[in-house]
Order: sequence, then structure tokens, then C-alpha cells
Amino acid sequence: MVCATFEGVRVNIVLLGANGRTGREVLDRALRAGDTVTALVRAKGKLADISHERLDVQVGSACDPRVLEALLPGQDVVISTLGPRRPTRASAAIYSDSASSIVDAMQGSDVNRLLATSSALLFPSDRLLDRVLRGFASNIVKEARRMEERICSSSLDWTIARTGFLTNDTGTSYRQAEGASPEGGGSISRAAVACFLLAEARQSTHLRQVVGLCA
Repeated sequence: MVCATFEGVRVNIVLLGANGRTGREVLDRALRAGDTVTALVRAKGKLADISHERLDVQVGSACDPRVLEALLPGQDVVISTLGPRRPTRASAAIYSDSASSIVDAMQGSDVNRLLATSSALLFPSDRLLDRVLRGFASNIVKEARRMEERICSSSLDWTIARTGFLTNDTGTSYRQAEGASPEGGGSISRAAVACFLLAEARQSTHLRQVVGLCA
């Protein structure tokens, strides 16, 4: 797939993880596409380098459903690119902790569309490299699975994008497969992940599906 253009289609997005590298790709591309973005950040001063008439930066915790509830009126979709910076138990808990808050907040609102990123390590694989990575990142695998279980058991219209190793390459083409890693697996650029998420925010092609992405 190649990165789509979104002429005439605009969406209102609540973006979680906007200050991360993948979230920033989503933010920049959404604003260029004409979308309106409400970005939730953990501390004042985050995203201070960007100012836009269609960007509203709010401070709060994505693990607090009350904070999320306040952001949802008038929105079309919630996109979460939240993920751990390190493979520790405390860091990886952002997956499951945020998922519980997101689902609780959204199920009490009029916003039903949720897109979230997860790890391709959850796909079954006997490759030696994958086994090694799952062992090294066992906390990430555990918490990502808990996140997905919480989302998938909800009544929301969700799509989960499982990605391999994320790169800062500028290429935006990607391969996708429902319920599996695309043949050969591999890494994917953050730009390509952003393209997939923004396309899915408009088209809902993979409703209530887990989608594997790679370059």
C-alpha cells in the first residue's frame, strides 16, 4: 500500500502519544491533511515547538478516564500510539493501563472508533530472532496482550495495528495482513504507520480486526 491522500475528508482526532515519534508523525500528517487534532500530553511544554489553528494540546494522563472523557465531545476517532520507552514492567504497563481508561471513557461517550498500535511480537512465530525478542521484551508482550484483550472485549469499533521494529525512514509504503504478520515480516517506518492509521480513521476498512504491518 502507498500513503493515501485525503482530499475533502476531514476528521476530528483525539491523539494519545502525540509527543512520541510515531504520534508526532500522525500529528504532522493529520494537520497537513486538514484534520483537527486534540493531543493529550503528560506535561506542560510538550509539543511546544508546534502551533496550529487546528491543534489543541491538553495536559493530563491517558490512564485517567475522567481526563479522556472531557476530550471526547465532538470527536470522530481516538488514535493511541502509546507504548513503552523501555522493556521494563513499569514502562510497559502504559499499554494495559491506558487501554482500560480509553475503553471506559469511550464506552460512556458518543465516540466509538478506536485505533491503537501494538507489537508484532504477539503474532506466533518460530523464528529464532522472534523467540529471542519475545524473551527480551517479555513485559512488552505481556502488557500489549492485556491491552488488546481489553480493547477486543469492548463494544467499540476498534482496529489494532501490530507493527514490527519502527524506523525513522521517510518511506510511506507498507504491506498489511489481517490477523497475521505480512509474509516475511520485518520493520516499518513510523511514517508508514501514520499513513495506515489516518487512512483507517477515514475508511474503517479493518473494523474490529488486528492488522499486521511491515514495509
